[in-house]
This record gives sequence, C-alpha cells and structure tokens, in this order.
Amino acid sequence: MATRKVKIAVSDLELGMFVSDLDRPWFETPFPIQGFYIRSVADIKALETYCKFVFVDVPVEVGDVSVRHAEIPDDDSVRVVQFRRAARSGQDKAERVKVPPIKIRDAHHYPVVRPLKKSIGHAERLLRQVDESVCRLYERLAEGKADAMAETAMAAKQMTQSVIENPDALVWMARVKQKSDHVYAHAVASSIWGLVFARHLGLAPDVMQTLAQGLLLSQVGKTRLDDRLLTKPGFLDATEYRAWQRYVEEGVAILSQTPGISGPVVKVVEYHRERHNGSGFPKGVTGDRIPMLGKIAGIVEHFQALIEPRPGVTPLSPSQAIARLYEQRNIEFQEDLVERFIQAIGVYPAGTLVELSDGSVGVVVGQNAERKLFPQVLRVLDAEKQPLRKQELVDLRKLNDAGQVVLKIARTLPQDAYDIDLEDCRIPTGWGLRRWVG
Repeated sequence: MATRKVKIAVSDLELGMFVSDLDRPWFETPFPIQGFYIRSVADIKALETYCKFVFVDVPVEVGDVSVRHAEIPDDDSVRVVQFRRAARSGQDKAERVKVPPIKIRDAHHYPVVRPLKKSIGHAERLLRQVDESVCRLYERLAEGKADAMAETAMAAKQMTQSVIENPDALVWMARVKQKSDHVYAHAVASSIWGLVFARHLGLAPDVMQTLAQGLLLSQVGKTRLDDRLLTKPGFLDATEYRAWQRYVEEGVAILSQTPGISGPVVKVVEYHRERHNGSGFPKGVTGDRIPMLGKIAGIVEHFQALIEPRPGVTPLSPSQAIARLYEQRNIEFQEDLVERFIQAIGVYPAGTLVELSDGSVGVVVGQNAERKLFPQVLRVLDAEKQPLRKQELVDLRKLNDAGQVVLKIARTLPQDAYDIDLEDCRIPTGWGLRRWVG
C-alpha cells in the first residue's frame, strides 16, 4: 500500500497513527527508534515535550484515516504490518501493565577506555576462553556432574571488565562466532548483551557480574531435557513446548544444589523467562514481582533468541528484533527498560548489515554514544556490490562531524543479503587485518 508523509501538529495526533519523522533529529530526543505508533495519550504528551509538529504516514488510497504501516524509515527489510482503524477510545487491545520506571541509585558512569581496534584482540581471546569454559560446563552437566560450575564466576568477572572498557568488542566477537552450539552459545551471547545493557544503566560491577553469571547459567536446565526438544527444526507443538518450559525449574534445581552459586545468580535464572504481563513461566508473575535483574535478563535473552533462534526458525535482523521488542513495551517487557536497552545497543546494533548512502554495503561493528544514527561501519562491498579488496572501517560520526552529512546509513539489509558472512568480516587493527577464528 502506497503512503505519503503528512505534516501534523503534535496536538492533532490520534491513537494508531504512525509517526515516521520529527521536526528535529531523532538523536536529539529520547525516542529509541526512527518511527513508532501512537499507542497512548502518554506518547503524545512525550512528543509535545520535544516537538511542535511531526510527520505521519498516510495511505494514499484511503486518505486520512488511521491505517498505517510499521517500518523503520529507509529500511526495506523490516516486516510491514498493517493495522485496522485505531479505536478512538484509547483502549489498547493488548493487556498493558504500568509500573514506575526503574531508578538506579548512585549510577556508575563508564567511559570507553580502549578503542575498538585495540579491544578486538583481547575480546577474541576472552570469548574463546569463555566458550570453552561454558561448553565444558554444559557437557559435564549433561553427564550429571557440576564440578565446572565455579568457572562461570571468573568468566563473568572477565567479561564484565571487558565490557566496561569497551562495550562493542565482545558484542562484535559474539556476532562473528554465532555458529556455535545453540544452547551454550545462546547463554554466552545473552550474557554479553546483558552486560552492555547493565553498563548503560550504570549498574555496579559486582551487580553486572551477578547478571552475567546468571545468564551464562540460564540454560543449564536444558541439559536435563530430551535432546529432541532442543534439536527439532522449527517451532515446537503445544505438548513439546510445555515440556521444553521445564528447563527453567530444572536449572534452578541444579543451581540450588550446587555450592558456591549465590542466591542472586539463581534468581536471574529463575526469573529470566517471566514476562511483565504475567504471560511468562514458570510462575507467571507480573510487573515488579519480577526482580530487576530478572527483567533485564528477560529482555536480552529474548532479543538474542530473535536474532539467533533455534534451528529451523528464520532469524530477524537486529533492527527487526528492536522493532519487535518495541511493540512489546508494557506488554511482555517494562517500557522504560525496553527503551533503555535500545539506547544501549543502538538503533543499528553490532552485526547489522547496512547499505550506505553511496551504495556501498557494510556491517555495523560499534556504536557512537552521542550520535546513535552514525555508528562505526565496516565496509565490505563497493557501490556495485562487489567485495572490496581491503575492507574499510568507517566512523560515520567522525566523518560527519563538520556539520554536513557526507555519508549515512540509507537502509538496513536482511541478514543473508549478498551472501555476506560475518565470519569473513575483519576489523583492521594497528597490525593490519586480523583473521577471525571460527
């Protein structure tokens, strides 16, 4: 369905309208993505704080009615979703749960102390060690032995320090090494996203370590499940899904009987599948009955499952996963935490394939905290979509610092675009191009 942009005063916005542009740059506002639905009067009030007018998408064929299509601007890869005429009563069809925003007392500020180029080598070695430790743990648990459990505490500590120094390096390495065994690789990647989020929130290092260890151990209960539940391609049927859900309780049982695993770590495992509106498991608790670290773990674990799902399920691009999370604010996940997670990982998270305004193609490898729309991009294809002889790391923020936009992201691409394999992408360091170990 064709659409056109219509300029409208914020005071004239209605529920169900899709805001596709603002009267100011997106990065000057707290709104986490470029484009969103007006779901409540609170959304309009928030816009009034920053904007006098906005642009909404209107279908050409039907005129000015509140039927909109949801997409991130300039992003052909995002799934188009059409909505019926919005109810003017202001009632959302989905159940929404409102709780006060999370407030972090004495929040820490963590400056980046090591640039990405100088962090990659250490991150690669660390991730290899973590992979080996967690793989060994899960193998031993499958044999009924829990003697490798303590190694996760040291792994969590080292990962925390790495993310504090530079949050992009471990994220990039986890995206590159995404073809490992799904169960333990999922735990490791979720732990890294959790640390990046916790760093953004300003949580203390010891709290970050608790979160990281909990996420590393979040999947241990799966070692007690039938392998067919883990390896079956595609989605599970209702009976299989109920059996699969037992992994959380099995994991809590394993950890509760293991000396040296703290109570807060066990709680991360216990609550990481609970959901804000009570639709989660195993207890079905709601809102603030879910501990803060459980809420954080739930968001990052779900995000990881969207971009690297179980075998036979089509993965979403990071931008699509962001849009999916944003749709679930105050439904499955607490609204302010969803928005702050998106702020933490960026509009274009590491591993996102993008086409630049000059036609070249690259992959996002790092964020710029001040200007989220101008991340660091590794260019891999030229404007004719041919592989570059030498891949080039481009910092879009620095390139556009003079005030005039020289190069920008035109759109995101599907994860399988142009047969690009992240394992073939190499970030140049001070010693030339390093080759990633798969």
